[in-house]
Amino acid sequence: MKTQNRSQEIVCDGSIRCVDQKFRRCPPLPTTSVIIVFHNEAWSTLLRTVYSVLHTAPAILLKEIILVDDASTDDYLKEQLEQYVKKLQVVRVVRQEERKGLITARLLGASVAQAEVLTFLDAHCECFHGWLEPLLARIAEEETAVVSPDIVTIDLNTFEFSKPVQRGRVHSRGNFDWSLTFGWETLPAHEKQRRKDETYPIKSPTFAGGLFSISKSYFEHIGTYDNQMEIWGGENVEMSFRVWQCGGQLEIIPCSVVGHVFRTKSPHTFPKGISVIARNQVRLAEVWMDGYKEIFYRRNMQAAKMAQEKSFGDISERLKLKEQLHCRNFSWFLNNIYPEMFVPDLKPTFYGAIRNLGINQCLDVGENNHGGKPLIMYTCHGLGGNQYFEYTTQRDLRHNIAKQLCLHASADTLGLRNCHFTGKNSQVPKDEEWELTQDQLIRNSGSGTCLTSEDKKPAMASCNPSDPHQHWLFN
Repeated sequence: MKTQNRSQEIVCDGSIRCVDQKFRRCPPLPTTSVIIVFHNEAWSTLLRTVYSVLHTAPAILLKEIILVDDASTDDYLKEQLEQYVKKLQVVRVVRQEERKGLITARLLGASVAQAEVLTFLDAHCECFHGWLEPLLARIAEEETAVVSPDIVTIDLNTFEFSKPVQRGRVHSRGNFDWSLTFGWETLPAHEKQRRKDETYPIKSPTFAGGLFSISKSYFEHIGTYDNQMEIWGGENVEMSFRVWQCGGQLEIIPCSVVGHVFRTKSPHTFPKGISVIARNQVRLAEVWMDGYKEIFYRRNMQAAKMAQEKSFGDISERLKLKEQLHCRNFSWFLNNIYPEMFVPDLKPTFYGAIRNLGINQCLDVGENNHGGKPLIMYTCHGLGGNQYFEYTTQRDLRHNIAKQLCLHASADTLGLRNCHFTGKNSQVPKDEEWELTQDQLIRNSGSGTCLTSEDKKPAMASCNPSDPHQHWLFN
């Protein structure tokens, strides 16, 4: 009886299930080709990644490691690397002669891969023992699952990493904001409840895209990558929307753990400039987001201009793919896959910069203001960003490019904080409710005071329609 009780405890608290997992041997798990793209990567970092895979992946499951060189210029990554990996037998190098970026390089690697499953890794990883089998086992069980390991951080300076703990791990999943930036969030209650134990896959609305496994035939079936996207940026969000909308699923497999060096700035250089990121994002918005793309365009002027000028390339093949696969619309994705996502007004009452007519400057949240810092007045630049606000149908004033931040006021103070109105079962408190009057005042409903510019700083004061410092205009 004691043994049975202990067995039930293990199932309930999920504490040692990863190490207890058994994987089928007959029929065997599918084999994988590990594809690693590099561009001027340090010799030691690249080789550490390669050896890490060799030391932890069972030989029977590892068909090959394909190193894809995205036109590196460092000499040691040429003939010296070729000669070195020859002795490793299952490792080979393929090369892009011209710098085309991560997306094209991965497609090259996938095109020459011979295994049933493709596993993409970055060139600065460390795989933990037992990382590969859970990924392959999940794909063997569900071919439409696109699976990522649980990623732990390798310290950029010391290259130390934190060992995963068996009990009480706090898991994260991927998300996105309306500027189409990828991020992480803790699991919502319903996802915690759905998972029966620690080994259970985590459903994720988006994925980071650097480290994942996918059935090669399914990768081809759902349209690989958008090969008209350039260099790097946005491809992970595009693939996230596409997988979910076209019948697949994105999962994080907690029993698969891989360490990754997160750099303070992008390791990718952009030969054509960083406008390629906006172009990539426009391509994904035009194909997958339906009318919701307008929410993104309001937050990215450069992208809006590209969309207007149709300078984002031909998307007819991607639209054809969407039709062939009978993919669902973006409303379905928001309602079923990411219902926690707050959807701003598709047509806010006013949006843009808020210009003060008294000093001809714009209201600005300042640098890195995630709420709690004072707002400032600044020269109007017309680029959105820190000067982007929406006056919503709920009558709150939001700075909501990434987080949903609201202006709130008392009789004499003005601040920025997380909005209280989050959709269902919530409402706008009076100190976050504003009235835009016909005489160009912005009046706070809670305090009855008006927004003003005082000593070139935003403030609250008794409403005075004849004071030009209290006159504001949405540009």
